[in-house]
Amino acid sequence: MICVSAVLGLLSVDAHAGFEVSSFRKEDKLGKTYYAAPSALDSKPETCWQVDPEQPNIGQWIQLDVPAGEVDKISLIIGWAKDDKTFGDYARVKAAKVEILDAGNGPPKVVATADLKFEDKNGWQTLELPDTKVGGEVLGGKVKITVTDVYPGKDFPNLAVSEVRVHMKEFPAASAAFATPFDSELPTNKGDLAMDNNPKTFWAGTGPAAAFAVKAPGYGLASLGIQSGPKAYARPKTIQVTANQATLTQVLPDAPGQLQWVLLPCLVGYTGGAWGDVQVKIVDSYPGDVASNGVAIAELKVNAGSIEEF
Repeated sequence: MICVSAVLGLLSVDAHAGFEVSSFRKEDKLGKTYYAAPSALDSKPETCWQVDPEQPNIGQWIQLDVPAGEVDKISLIIGWAKDDKTFGDYARVKAAKVEILDAGNGPPKVVATADLKFEDKNGWQTLELPDTKVGGEVLGGKVKITVTDVYPGKDFPNLAVSEVRVHMKEFPAASAAFATPFDSELPTNKGDLAMDNNPKTFWAGTGPAAAFAVKAPGYGLASLGIQSGPKAYARPKTIQVTANQATLTQVLPDAPGQLQWVLLPCLVGYTGGAWGDVQVKIVDSYPGDVASNGVAIAELKVNAGSIEEF
């Protein structure tokens, strides 16, 4: 398991266990590492990694460790997404070369590459990578993104990137179970009915909101699947999930009967790194056909992106 705070040594300008960058803008008032690698891996679009303004943008890179598993996709917010102005003011990633390195059997070595192009638009862009297995019994791999072209900034020449995320291929977490039961439920529709692999049965709460927690010992969790109950009952709308002391809020589309996936918080730039209990809050719901009915869930699924080695 990656330790974010440990020091790797003088591997780059900014090197920590889990991530490193080729350069970053120094900032005295906000903190010397305010524009360093962690700001592109914190799931916060208002922060960003900025390249040192005295260096060229082309050739700059960010690299992060991933656990043993299979690399699937990569997502970027290519500019500083604090607002529309910051997005246009700074240079943005137009093209990049992605290298996937296997570190599981000796020194890291490149096992797959991809040349990617991004649209000049704000928000997440997710692109496919070659499905590549990395890692061994102890170590995983690395993913390095090197900038090969940029969209120029209106006011500032240096590159700013709000977010980088590597998606590990997901698979069902076999040990998934409730860590904490629902905080309310009807006597006839208890929580175990939401994890019985039968969408015809369902859990039902007493109101439009609810809270519970799930776990899957031995797995690094990536996402939570939620399928609403019958139309007579309210359907989950705003979902708040907390894992590893980080919280992510997502609004689900109103899609009765569909299994919808909520991404769990990513702490160091890759999916499949949520360990321990995952706290879930249904903040509010879409109303059901029967106004007096609370929220209902037919099925809960938990996907992992990695397996913890013992």
